[in-house]
Amino acid sequence: MPSVAELVAVKQKVEQQFLDQPNVTGIDVGYKEVGGELTDQIAVRVHVARKTDDIPSADRVPERLEGFVTDVVERVYELQVASRPVDMTALADTRHVSTLKGGVSMGPSRVIDGSVFAGTLGAIVVDNATQAKAALTNFHVAAVDSTFEIGDRMVQPSLIDTGEAPQGEFGALLRATLSTAVDGALISIDPGRATSCEVDGIGPVRGTKKAALGMSVRKRGRTTGLTHGSVDGVSGSIQVDYGDGLGVHTLKNQVSITADASRNAMFSDHGDSGSVIVDDDGFVVALLFAGAGSSTSANPIASVLSELNISMCTSALQAGRGAPAAHVKPAIKDATDHKQVIKEKELVKELTKDKELKEFIKDKEVVKELTKDAFPDNKALKDAIDHIKPLERPPVGPPGPGPLGGQSSLEQRLGAVEAQLARLGSFIEPEQRPDLSGAALSGAPQPAQDGTEELRAELERQVAEAVAAKTEFDTPMA
Repeated sequence: MPSVAELVAVKQKVEQQFLDQPNVTGIDVGYKEVGGELTDQIAVRVHVARKTDDIPSADRVPERLEGFVTDVVERVYELQVASRPVDMTALADTRHVSTLKGGVSMGPSRVIDGSVFAGTLGAIVVDNATQAKAALTNFHVAAVDSTFEIGDRMVQPSLIDTGEAPQGEFGALLRATLSTAVDGALISIDPGRATSCEVDGIGPVRGTKKAALGMSVRKRGRTTGLTHGSVDGVSGSIQVDYGDGLGVHTLKNQVSITADASRNAMFSDHGDSGSVIVDDDGFVVALLFAGAGSSTSANPIASVLSELNISMCTSALQAGRGAPAAHVKPAIKDATDHKQVIKEKELVKELTKDKELKEFIKDKEVVKELTKDAFPDNKALKDAIDHIKPLERPPVGPPGPGPLGGQSSLEQRLGAVEAQLARLGSFIEPEQRPDLSGAALSGAPQPAQDGTEELRAELERQVAEAVAAKTEFDTPMA
């Protein structure tokens, strides 16, 4: 089977020859039709307004071009914009949305030649020039014809769909392009108006992709709502009549979409112009602008972004630019909490490198008693001490006089404790540090100046009792 690139090269050689013929409306590379059904055979397809045998032999499409299969399909392309005289009743999507997003009705606030127009707001985008949010749609939806001016106000929903001006206006025309590749327009969004980087009925936009033959796609438009289809043609050159003042334009390198008949008879209709076409994974591939019966034509999204100097607004981008989305907030909190845990663990790790501190915390129960009341709000100190494992004591010999070795006097012991606590100043504020010259525990009576000897005697008595009890416990029974 030939590659798509090989057929595109052949198509490009002959396309102008066919486009110059009066009955031809387009040419592309896509799936060949047999009996009205698409096959999996790729062909160079020539689009005509009407199939007929009344064609000079010189103008007929040969069965093969440079050895590649050809096909002839009937397609007359029309802009997929809706219009009506101002006195007609409303149609289709009449919702007034408080948060602007893709897939909703919009149109100009002005009346053109006695009619009002409606299309679809395709997606929220970012203006690369200002980094401001903006709305994407078609040139022929927002500008309509050659009488437009930059600054023309837009309304949501359109005036056809019960929109009102100026009450329903949301922004103004910033840029518009009608080139050989793109039919696009960029609309500013008024300050204070909420936006969402999603397409109604489809979900958050994840980014952009290049359309490929056979790709399953969706769109949400003002008239036909959510529809499904697949890419059946690429590298299309089609001719579309833009009406008085603009005339017929040929757009090249276009994408062709066919409807998924099992889910919807039409992929698009008048009023769906401006819709973005999205793949199954939420990536935008094209901007819808024209149709021919069950076939739809769209601009490749890369060309749209380039010509309008914009970037696609994605759900991740929105979370970064403003308040985090609801599902992002818990993740941020978890990450912050985890970071704090890591910091505390690193602190403990550093503390355990200090030999004097290791010796000090052998008897950690004493320190826990000190911190339980003296530091009721200082969880960091408690956690640091609780997570440090006591060191192994010497296997033989009587226990020392306490956690600070030979320092047996109360003054020395309290002084050593205070010195070690001072080393923890990185997470104990000065006002939180205890005054160890007084009572160690909160609420305990303050010792008198002459009570030091009594405290020393009581401490030594308790230590002696503990030593005796341990010695008795460790002595094997006869």
